[in-house]
Amino acid sequence: MSIKDLITILPEPLRRRSLTHPSVADPYESNGRLEFLGDSVLNNRVAELVFHGYPELLEGDLTRIRAHLVRKSFLAMVGRDEGIEESIESSVINDSVIADTVEAIIGAAYLIDRDLVFQTIDEIFNPSEVDTDELRDWKTLLQETLQADGLRPTYRVLAKHGPPHLPSFTSAVSVESREVSTGEGNSIKESEQTAARAALEILGIRPVPRSPVEVHVGA
Repeated sequence: MSIKDLITILPEPLRRRSLTHPSVADPYESNGRLEFLGDSVLNNRVAELVFHGYPELLEGDLTRIRAHLVRKSFLAMVGRDEGIEESIESSVINDSVIADTVEAIIGAAYLIDRDLVFQTIDEIFNPSEVDTDELRDWKTLLQETLQADGLRPTYRVLAKHGPPHLPSFTSAVSVESREVSTGEGNSIKESEQTAARAALEILGIRPVPRSPVEVHVGA
């Protein structure tokens, strides 16, 4: 199933409205309201997929995985891959407009065939394709683990490299004033996450890799 398949089930007035951006039409004749509905449907369904697919994860990690799956850049990529931008009526075509239109199509189709919408979401927004290691909050995990022993990690920036428009940072994490590991990233936050992840491995407390995700959600 695809987003284009959802468009085909829409009666003409609803199809036209789902593809019309508020920049070129009256608010009640454009896709703003449908986008609102589609955003809610998409987030709720993906939340179900992630909840059932990752029974060992807690709220913070589940939220990050859901946010990763429904991010605007991915929605825009889906829309562009299917050539949806060619059908959009808008004063400008960019990733934000395409992503909003994809959500509007989902909202419009939800009014016609909910089961088909769920089937489409399940196929496109598949949590088994997410690299959860890249989304884990390693800093929080390290802090919570150390707190059990009355310890806490501290971070400091060791260096900044590269031009202003493309910087690279190196940060270190220490425990009881002893440097445990370092990490690099395109932001201070990213370099600290990398350092925390390395520290968990060095201290032998990194979570055990999980088995492949199997999601079973009723329509």
